Amino acid sequence: MNRRWRAILILIGVMTLWGSVFVMTKDVIDTLPPLTLAFVRVAIGFMVLLPFAVRRRQRQAEPRPSLPWRDMLTMGAIGVAFYYGVFNFGLFHTSASQGALVQSSIPAMTALVAMLWLGEPATRSRLVGIALSVAGVLVIFSGSPTDHSASAPVLGNLLVFASVIAWGIYTSYAKRCAHVDAMILTAGVIGAGALFLLPCAVIELHGRSLPVLSGIEWIEVVLLGAGASGIAYMLYNLALQDIDASQAGVFANLIPVVGVASGIVVLGDPISLRAIIGGLIVIAGVWITGAERAQRPVAQEA
Repeated sequence: MNRRWRAILILIGVMTLWGSVFVMTKDVIDTLPPLTLAFVRVAIGFMVLLPFAVRRRQRQAEPRPSLPWRDMLTMGAIGVAFYYGVFNFGLFHTSASQGALVQSSIPAMTALVAMLWLGEPATRSRLVGIALSVAGVLVIFSGSPTDHSASAPVLGNLLVFASVIAWGIYTSYAKRCAHVDAMILTAGVIGAGALFLLPCAVIELHGRSLPVLSGIEWIEVVLLGAGASGIAYMLYNLALQDIDASQAGVFANLIPVVGVASGIVVLGDPISLRAIIGGLIVIAGVWITGAERAQRPVAQEA
């Protein structure tokens, strides 16, 4: 097997794992409350990434470049603590399938934040793609049925959308730290997020008995932490060694597909025709936004 095909298979596996996050989170959230689950997940991910980050740091030539600790703390607060917190609270109130559809708007919302904050060009195709994605999310909101898996779908979808905006801000903020080794930066940011989430988890569990997880739930928690927040990141970076970033971005479209399909098959999530149409509109907007980026020269990507 050549390296390109290996990279493609790795990306399919990584995106499938990231797409299954919605179902695993939804399944565990009734046992581990949202902020506690967020802390446990990122703490496990940090422990997986830490030894690799330390090794990378030790291999850097002397004098080693200083790390942007203030920026890393800010990114940990926004892109880890707040992101996972509102994401988990969102999935507590909405279904895995609807959450996956709302989160499919991340690329377009990231482009919007980059335009507003970083001054990136507001081209016609970008504006059209962003507008379509926002319209699609609104359609999803309007087609959100209330049932056993979605007690307050509109609230839940709004919280998931808040995580989308948080990720857009985090991504734009991370561009300021593009000079830092990606592995070291990610481990530091996840560690900072875990520090912010620890007191929140302690407060959330105060006065409650400690949660008792089943064997399946423990496997899901480990997959969320070590897999989705740890190993998957390293595999993604490995794949990027043999495939262009713009091509790798196409595989991200698998995430909502896996999220919706697994929610329906595994959890029996009902999903309305309007929600499906809204999801297709979002994906169309993301495709338009991403197609413009893929057409740019590599030098402009940075």
